[in-house]
Amino acid sequence: MQILYFDALSNETIIYFQTMQALEEEGVVLLRGIKLDKLKFESLTKLFCKYFFRVTSREKFLQVEGDGFSTLTPPESFVLLGHVEVDYVPCIKTPDIGFLFCLVSPYVAGGETFLIEGASMFNSIPKEIQDRFKNENITYEFLWEPQRWKAQYSVQTEKELHDIFESIQNIQYSLTDGWLHMFYTTSAIVQMKDGSTAFSNAILPHLPHIDHPLYSDKVIYTKKTNQVYWEGGEPFSTETINQLIDAHDKNKYLHRWEDNDLLIFDNIRYLHGREETVKTSKRVLLSRFGYLKNK
Repeated sequence: MQILYFDALSNETIIYFQTMQALEEEGVVLLRGIKLDKLKFESLTKLFCKYFFRVTSREKFLQVEGDGFSTLTPPESFVLLGHVEVDYVPCIKTPDIGFLFCLVSPYVAGGETFLIEGASMFNSIPKEIQDRFKNENITYEFLWEPQRWKAQYSVQTEKELHDIFESIQNIQYSLTDGWLHMFYTTSAIVQMKDGSTAFSNAILPHLPHIDHPLYSDKVIYTKKTNQVYWEGGEPFSTETINQLIDAHDKNKYLHRWEDNDLLIFDNIRYLHGREETVKTSKRVLLSRFGYLKNK
């Protein structure tokens, strides 16, 4: 990861080009020295993106100030395993880039954001699982309340949702009392510009439970109504999940936050997640995900 230092007098053009060069080279860059508030943070992200993704899974953390695309990360302490933002959402293009801005860093140990380079992780997965990912897609299962799918797709009625999904081949869904139950099939890997294969998905935080022995004493994010299957309908086995977690942890880079840090990362090339703090501590991060202007 490159660290770039700027101050209040730094030219926006210089910030943009130096940051984009670092992103192209390494996929992640840390900006330090620029004094930002919430609105200045949003303004700076617009140097890179014209359009942003609305993270509807965190509607309760949506910021009143600003353009409606910034959310606070959840204040609770837990482990969130590495993922590509929005990979599991059908009909929505995966954002190119993620922005995390630290307003208040934790004063105790833990609370780091971590990044995992997807190609390195893929190379650490046992070959038989690599081959299966190359030859077979995966299917996410999830259950959304009406407020969630209405916000995600900017619709108000079930008919509008039907119209969006009507011509999509890789989803199966039903609506019961307004609740959306969906199965979405997609690839778990991407081919990078250099020809490498990258693990680029949201499998690990999209599971109903985790049984890895190294996580038995941790508070880890899972959701009972989520599941991940191989394309043929076979759920991921505990053994496979634990092998993925082993590869995940082998390639994990932890970033220890300082106030006013701005972390920018390639949301296709890198998975991101978070560590729990050793005890209760205030930790305030703003997040945004967007689509690069030059793509």
